[in-house]
Amino acid sequence: MTGKKKEPRSRNEILNAAIEMLEFTSYSSLTIEAIASQAGVGKTTIYRWWENKAYLVLDAFLMAVDSKFEFNSNNPVQDTFKQHLEVLARILNSKIGKSTLSIVTENEEIAKKFYTSYLSLRRSEAKQLLQAAMEKGEVQSIINTDVVLDMLYGPIYFQILIYKKVPDEDYINELLIQVMKGISIPNQS
Repeated sequence: MTGKKKEPRSRNEILNAAIEMLEFTSYSSLTIEAIASQAGVGKTTIYRWWENKAYLVLDAFLMAVDSKFEFNSNNPVQDTFKQHLEVLARILNSKIGKSTLSIVTENEEIAKKFYTSYLSLRRSEAKQLLQAAMEKGEVQSIINTDVVLDMLYGPIYFQILIYKKVPDEDYINELLIQVMKGISIPNQS
C-alpha cells in the first residue's frame, strides 16, 4: 500500500524534475540519468513509465499545460481567443514548450500522442467556443470552424517554429482583428 501512495508523487516529481532541468539545459543535453538524480528516483522507475525521454518530456508538457487553458463561452469570443492565444504563445515559447515542439516535429509517434493528448482536445474546446459564438450571433453560422481555427492558431505556431519569436500582444490583437473581420456578422444598420 505504501508503494501505491508513493507512485503518483514520484511520477509528478519526475515530470517536475524534467521541467526544471529544461530551464537550464537543452533537450538534446537532457538525460534520463540526470532527471532520475534530480527527482531522487532510479532510472528503472523512469523507464517503468516512459519508453524514452521524448515521451517523458511530452508528459511533462501535458502536465504543465493541463490547467492553463480554460474557455469561457460567456465572454466575447474575441476576448476569449485573445487570452487563449497569449497563453499558448507563452507556453510554446517556454523551454518545455520548445522542447515539445522539437520532438513533435522529429518523431511521428510523439506527434500522434501530442495530437491525441493535447491538440485534438484543445481544438474540440475551441470549436465549442466558436459554436457558442455562433449561437450568440457573434460569428457567422456558415463558417468552417476548422479553417477558422487554423487561421487563429497556425500563425502562433509559425511565429515560434519558423521565425523563432514569440507573438506579442500587438501581433495577437492584429491577428484577431483580421480573423474576426472575416467571420463576424456584419452590422445591420
